[in-house]
Amino acid sequence: MRPGEINVDPIEGEFFTTEAIGSITDALVRESIQNSLDAAQGDGPITVSFSFSAGPGRGSDPQAVIKAYLETLSPHLEARHSGLPQIPSAAENLDHILIEDYGTRGLQGDIRQYDDLDDDVKKNDFYYFWRNIGRTRKEATDLGRWGLGKTVFQAASRINAFFGLTVRRDDGRTFLMGQSVLKIHKTGNTRYAPYGACA
Repeated sequence: MRPGEINVDPIEGEFFTTEAIGSITDALVRESIQNSLDAAQGDGPITVSFSFSAGPGRGSDPQAVIKAYLETLSPHLEARHSGLPQIPSAAENLDHILIEDYGTRGLQGDIRQYDDLDDDVKKNDFYYFWRNIGRTRKEATDLGRWGLGKTVFQAASRINAFFGLTVRRDDGRTFLMGQSVLKIHKTGNTRYAPYGACA
């Protein structure tokens, strides 16, 4: 973070700690299905599948998976002010939920977009999913118009992190992204903002 920046820790996870939305499990299922319905191709059924797994998958070396996907995240998770109540030990299984959908268009749009303030900006699901919290281009009557529902994915994680793999219908390209949401923290002498992403 730059000197002089306003310090704001994320609060959107609090939306999933109230009785109003039910359990985190209900919210996760509801948001996953809503996202898939919003991205329907329009020419067939949509299938959403939920799988639970302990470990990185058959034939995978847990330490190799940690090194490939979580090694650079670990110092941030272990930082004194990360906001995590408890950090899983490296010896634990990589328990995870896999949510897959079929019959959707994927997260389409320019993957390099970082701004939406010009009038001629095209619809960009990729940009709004990965680079915005509490912001959306949906109209007042649309479901999910607050742009907060997707935060259930990090709220359901013990390390406040999730990955997303998209296969796009329009150009056939495949992208894997990851995001972690912590509090403002330091590793060494460097101060970090709450939102971290990798591609």
